[in-house]
Amino acid sequence: MLDGRKPLAVFSDAYPSAFLDEFLAPFGPFVEQGRLLRRTIDHPFPSPKRGVVDSQPLDGIRRVYFALPGQEWRINAYIEMWQSAEKSGWSEASERRQGTLLGYTDWQCDWWAKNRPGSLSRRR
Repeated sequence: MLDGRKPLAVFSDAYPSAFLDEFLAPFGPFVEQGRLLRRTIDHPFPSPKRGVVDSQPLDGIRRVYFALPGQEWRINAYIEMWQSAEKSGWSEASERRQGTLLGYTDWQCDWWAKNRPGSLSRRR
């Protein structure tokens, strides 16, 4: 990302998560320097559906977005893409939109559409 090839990165995990905190820690100095922008959104589980992994209670899903300065619009577009997919389902168009927002080229998105596990394109 720092060399400008990828404008957006997205990570998610259940929280609380020491793993995610440790994994994302190296991004901190670049956020502090203004070289990356960070946005964190927590999606709490409804109380009766709280999860437990390895005896640790989980409160929800945390999504963390990093964008290059000037590319923060991609965060909102990515969130809108997921909100739409939650209503209408995930599709090849959703997959391509995700790739484009993450900074992949058309040929990379084409390759992924044909080669990803469960690809609809390979069945045609």
